[in-house]
Amino acid sequence: MEHQYPYLQEEFVVVEAPLERVEAVMTERALMTRWMSPAVRFEPLETWSFEQGARWRLTLTGLGRALEAHYVVHDRQPGLVLWAFTGFWEGFDAWHWRPFQGHAGRTLIQNRIEYNLRIPILDVLWPATVGPLMGWDARVQMRRLKSVCEEAGGVGF
Repeated sequence: MEHQYPYLQEEFVVVEAPLERVEAVMTERALMTRWMSPAVRFEPLETWSFEQGARWRLTLTGLGRALEAHYVVHDRQPGLVLWAFTGFWEGFDAWHWRPFQGHAGRTLIQNRIEYNLRIPILDVLWPATVGPLMGWDARVQMRRLKSVCEEAGGVGF
């Protein structure tokens, strides 16, 4: 990524699914909503799109728009969605998926978030509260993502 931010969260998972299935799970609304964290509400501002420039909004469940961030697809390539975001935090959120160890039926999925908190009090509270909870939630989300990717008889596959 282009910038270095003080906070970094990174998760990996290997799934028994081909790239095409992972692409669908990462971008199709019905599949994506099954693995996304219930702790956040992530919605498009216009249409459901992952094309470069598409705009989205993230809010934390239960807090309404108190802590809100605006996301834009910064880069989109096969196997990559890179979001730039700003709001209560700013930074980049990258989702990569690629063949694992050269095997067409196995895919490595990586999620890397680099960010800075834009509300000063959050820098004090984050490390002992939201930060660890966010890490736990990300790991649970990756398990759900793996499950959706590996379902037998996947959509269109």
